[in-house]
Amino acid sequence: MITEAAAPTTFRWDRLTASSALAYCLLVACLSVGIVLPELREQFHISGVIAALHGSTFGIGLIGMGIWGVRLIDAIGRRHAFELSFAAMVVGVTLFCVGPAWPITLFGTAISGSGAALLNMATPGVISDHHGEHRAAAFSAVNAIPAIAGVAFSLLVGAALRAGSSWRTPYLALTLAIAIAFFMVARTVQPPEGTREGTFSLRHLTNRTVTIQFLFMINATLAEFTVGIWGVSYLQEVGGASNGLAPMLATAFGIAMFVGRIKLPLVLRHLGSGAITAGFLLAGLGAATMCFAPWLSIKVVGLAVVGLGGGLLYPLTVDRFYETAGHVMDSVSLGAYAALASGVAVTIGPLALGVLADSVGLRWAILIAPVFALVGAITQRPRRSFITR
Repeated sequence: MITEAAAPTTFRWDRLTASSALAYCLLVACLSVGIVLPELREQFHISGVIAALHGSTFGIGLIGMGIWGVRLIDAIGRRHAFELSFAAMVVGVTLFCVGPAWPITLFGTAISGSGAALLNMATPGVISDHHGEHRAAAFSAVNAIPAIAGVAFSLLVGAALRAGSSWRTPYLALTLAIAIAFFMVARTVQPPEGTREGTFSLRHLTNRTVTIQFLFMINATLAEFTVGIWGVSYLQEVGGASNGLAPMLATAFGIAMFVGRIKLPLVLRHLGSGAITAGFLLAGLGAATMCFAPWLSIKVVGLAVVGLGGGLLYPLTVDRFYETAGHVMDSVSLGAYAALASGVAVTIGPLALGVLADSVGLRWAILIAPVFALVGAITQRPRRSFITR
């Protein structure tokens, strides 16, 4: 069994790390609802706002876990927290896939989103405690593998739709396959429990350093997740791709994100603290290309550029938050703050784009993403004044 004492001195793959990667692959199943949003909108005749809520339930769950999740983990421990999140994700995705009406599919995403939120809150702290100073490389590696799962979901669902079949069977089958793999790898793993110092509180947001890094994490997720959840709908409704082709083309986002995270050490060697700014600029450029490009093929390239930039943003901003705020609070609380930041962004971003899509059209609504990216590129450019108290 893996304990804190067994933490490696350099980053390496082990059962705990592989379990974390597989858990994130299961989380991808909860977040891949975006690839079937066009199908839900057509089948249930729902608005862009209701469709976006399917993606925002994860964010709502993250907000809840960010506020109350630490108390839950303190009560049941990290091991049981992972088991609870696993069960919620499997049950929620199952309801989403078999639901005959949008209230049931939305309820399913609420359950899976809550489980994914608990996982997202607990895992960064586990990785940080287990890998120590090598957490940036570990964050990047663990977050890269789920991009492959995202590609698999898009390809399988796209192939089923092109063949005239339902998306529900392959979606659920792949989810259960990942769940079985996770169970087989993780069943003997004991994650480090981490250190706890006092009662969890949001009072740390009064600390300027914590607040700034907290806002930076929100902005990073807004810049890429907003586009990712609407990518398939955009390629279909604006780009003119068929309902079967759009999910396949949208794999460009996941593949590019995988490349960005795998190549993160190389990017850091060349750009250093400017890597975050580069990620924002790429994400903004990609979203703008999706809006103004006249051809579907170029819109797909734009989506890939968003994924490439987004692949850098999450691991870098989370790592910087842990590095900057690590002296202020314990690792479990750090995970709660990171989850809360992601929750705010995941809730606001897709929903805001859905509201804009209903009012000005999806093509122009996508321009909200370059705005988020520009704000991030300006505020997080490598200047020490942004990370001092």
